Amino acid sequence: MTHRRDFLARMTLGAAALAALDADELRAGTAAASGAWDTSWIDKLATARYRVVFNASDVSDGAVFDYVSSFYNDYHEVHNTTDDQLRPVVVIRRLGTALGLNDTLWDRYAIGEDVKIADSATQAPARRNVFWKAATPAGDSSRKIDTLQRRGLICLVCNVALGNMARRTAEKANRKVEDVQAEFRANLVPGAILVPSGIYALIRAQNAGCAWMPGT
Repeated sequence: MTHRRDFLARMTLGAAALAALDADELRAGTAAASGAWDTSWIDKLATARYRVVFNASDVSDGAVFDYVSSFYNDYHEVHNTTDDQLRPVVVIRRLGTALGLNDTLWDRYAIGEDVKIADSATQAPARRNVFWKAATPAGDSSRKIDTLQRRGLICLVCNVALGNMARRTAEKANRKVEDVQAEFRANLVPGAILVPSGIYALIRAQNAGCAWMPGT
């Protein structure tokens, strides 16, 4: 009987947790339906002949942007395509969330130390988003977010992962969670779009005709 009660208790807690997640998803869906979410990126997919979505769930030294660059270069070489005919999407989520934050947050919260990323210009933990632009004007920028966005890259950032990272940062900095979460939402890399969740973005991109690829 004791085992049965324990089992039923666990089932009850599990059901409650699932209900909470369902409620979050419903709230996200309601916000999106009311126009609170920017869905302009979906229309941009329709104008491209070849489309792909990368799941950037880990920083992995920015490997996902190497993959995006390869996508452009390989299709140009094999199919003689132009950039306008290609549309890559990177969904930044989970442990990859730092990829979507601008230099202000990388400096303010020493993000480079947390994600173990060094700045090639200083050899110290990065105090800027090293995946955004090259360290110097003469540096290789072909695999940087800024350059790839000019070629048509769409960067999407998971709101759930962003909120979780901001919460951890607030606790570490002894600040109000709500304030830091608002700060994080206001300091994405230029051009990045916040989406309800990474799962939503990955599925919606595939609904719009994107092939799916890992980003790590």
